[in-house]
Amino acid sequence: MKSRMSRMLASFLAILAVNAGTLLADGFIIIPRPPRPPRPGPVSPFPLQVVRHDVRVTIDDQLATTTVDQEFYNPNDSRLEGYYLFPLPSGSVIKGFSMWIDGRETRAELLDAAKARGIYEDIVRRLRDPALLEYDGRGVFRMRVFPIEPRSRKRIKIAYHEVLEKDNGAIAYLYPLATEKFSARAIPEVSLVLDIRSASPLAGIHCPTHGVEITRPAPGRATISYSARDALPDRDFRLFFTPAAGRFGFSLQACRPGGQDGTFFLSVSPGSGRDSGQVASRDITFVVDTSGSMAGRALEQAREAMAYCLGRLNRGDRFNIVRFATEAEPLFQGLVPASGTNLGRAKEFVAGWQAAGGTNCEEALRVALQEKAPSGRSRVIVLVTDGRPTIGEIAEEALLRLIETAGGAGGPGRGELRLFPLAIGSEINTHLLDGFAERTRTFRTYIPAGADIEEGIARFYDKISSPVLSDVRLDISPGVRAAQVHPRQLPDLYRGSTLTVVGRYQGSGAATFTLRGKVNGRSEEFTFRADLPRESLDHDFLPPLWAARRVGYLLDQIRLHGEDRELADEVTRLARQYGIVTPYTSYLIVEDEKVRRERGDLAESDMTVGGLPAAPGLAREHREEFAAMKDKSGTGSVRASVELQKLNQAAAFDATRSGAGSAGEMAGQVRTVRGVAFYLNQGTWVDGRIQGKSGLTTTRVIFASEQYFALLNKQPGLSPLLALGRHIRFLLDGRVFEIFDPGAAAG
Repeated sequence: MKSRMSRMLASFLAILAVNAGTLLADGFIIIPRPPRPPRPGPVSPFPLQVVRHDVRVTIDDQLATTTVDQEFYNPNDSRLEGYYLFPLPSGSVIKGFSMWIDGRETRAELLDAAKARGIYEDIVRRLRDPALLEYDGRGVFRMRVFPIEPRSRKRIKIAYHEVLEKDNGAIAYLYPLATEKFSARAIPEVSLVLDIRSASPLAGIHCPTHGVEITRPAPGRATISYSARDALPDRDFRLFFTPAAGRFGFSLQACRPGGQDGTFFLSVSPGSGRDSGQVASRDITFVVDTSGSMAGRALEQAREAMAYCLGRLNRGDRFNIVRFATEAEPLFQGLVPASGTNLGRAKEFVAGWQAAGGTNCEEALRVALQEKAPSGRSRVIVLVTDGRPTIGEIAEEALLRLIETAGGAGGPGRGELRLFPLAIGSEINTHLLDGFAERTRTFRTYIPAGADIEEGIARFYDKISSPVLSDVRLDISPGVRAAQVHPRQLPDLYRGSTLTVVGRYQGSGAATFTLRGKVNGRSEEFTFRADLPRESLDHDFLPPLWAARRVGYLLDQIRLHGEDRELADEVTRLARQYGIVTPYTSYLIVEDEKVRRERGDLAESDMTVGGLPAAPGLAREHREEFAAMKDKSGTGSVRASVELQKLNQAAAFDATRSGAGSAGEMAGQVRTVRGVAFYLNQGTWVDGRIQGKSGLTTTRVIFASEQYFALLNKQPGLSPLLALGRHIRFLLDGRVFEIFDPGAAAG
């Protein structure tokens, strides 16, 4: 019994050594002889439930200490014996470990991967479970856990040190949070808190994998928190932070699969201290709708929001306020300094507002634009409205031309105009407001009907309150050619914000990134040098991020300027390849696959979104969402504007998938492996790239056969892909490989 268990454990450990990559596995307990379920079905080597998962990390410059506190529950009626394993990061050192059995602390041992290499195949053959193939164990912390009493809990704590690498300006931290495959049920509590202490002020902090909360108590301190309930985490936690070098912190990550164009992600952040950069002076005009539809609580909150914004004008700013309804009424006959006297008059003006009349947007904009700004000085208009124009000029294109001729495209003598639309409710013209933002290089803000208007406007104003660089441009040289860079036009940079630029590149090696801009009319430039790899999969989350921004941009073009077949085809191709699941992309993919199936151009086995089991009415829902996307007003139009702006600004992996209800369920049947999307089509995971190829031959390989392991040994990079399951179709070296298990149904 003991020797058999040892052989199976040794086989399992060898699986962890298959790759030479950097993916890690979270701590988990494997039961080599799991209990059989009460009803017929597959036997899982992970019958325990993770009921609590708490991680605390302290990072002092580049030294990280990670403490993991996990609690496991045995829901079975039988006593179990197993092994706790925690594959450690390369170069890490165990600081502490604790687990007590019968009042005694249990000893553990550290195994290197070489001891287990060569016999890992046995565990896959015996347990028929390839889930662990994706994990590379350069060192494995192992401990025997016995007994695991029925209906009881087992708590385990482990702590380790590691020195974090700094690469191209950023310090990277990775925690293996992908526990989905190793818990029998959803985890009630998952929490991860990182406390960063840096000798230098911290500039950018970026988590591309999870939605986190970031607090900055001091220039060199930050706390990053992530928590979830009833969750099954399905990807590892990644964090990048950048110590400031001078006024700005720069960092760059890149990914380049062999034989393909690369993807880069550049992050630029002003230092967080008040003295980290000169704040540019602005001429700012608040244009506020006081028409009849703003009556009641809406106008009251708008007054409170104006008081908040006025109280945060910077020294050197000039301002004015224009309220508009049937007519437009400015407070001053031009821009005035933000002095105590002028701010006092402004507060009295705002307090006297009454809601009545129509919506004369044209006159309000003409009044706001009438004064010329000194050359090089930033010119900002904040437009707050809850309705469509009803008086004066109401044509969308005419109002957009008004902005362009007044300086939206750098008109002479007007400065560089920035118009920020803030819309309340859904009875507004989203195409007009989004056009203002698009043509003046800003962003749009939508506040739902019934939401707190004061809070929404205050959050917006906090983002733009302290500009440090305007008219931003980026050049990349030499020897590297960048293409399809997003955002297409770079926004102004504000203190406390981060500019992220993602694009494709050709060439490799040392590259210089030069950021140019203006502060108070004075041109400045900042350079950052980084190495772009010829081949690397270290940051394989980047291609989907680039594709998300690209798709968001293309869908915005379709929404604002009309559908174009070439744009729709590019959206379909990118969304399918990278797993960008939204109602709009799903609609395009389903329609495309439907037509091609009817023509006989597409095999059923190669379908992606069109092959997913759809919830009742899902196709209709997506068709309606796609149609509403092109509406100029209404709830669907606002929702599309908000969702597409999120895609346009995507900086996290989660942003590549959106949607609730049935759309969210569809997203759950998509997995991204090494930057490529796989779709669960009738129990088989299908590579989203296959459809884009023709004349491919197919090689069928039986799961866990000699041929299967020979393929894995020849191509160790396939490990995370093969871990998807026992039925997979994927593209490799110009051929389709089909993994299948003749002894089990697909799924």
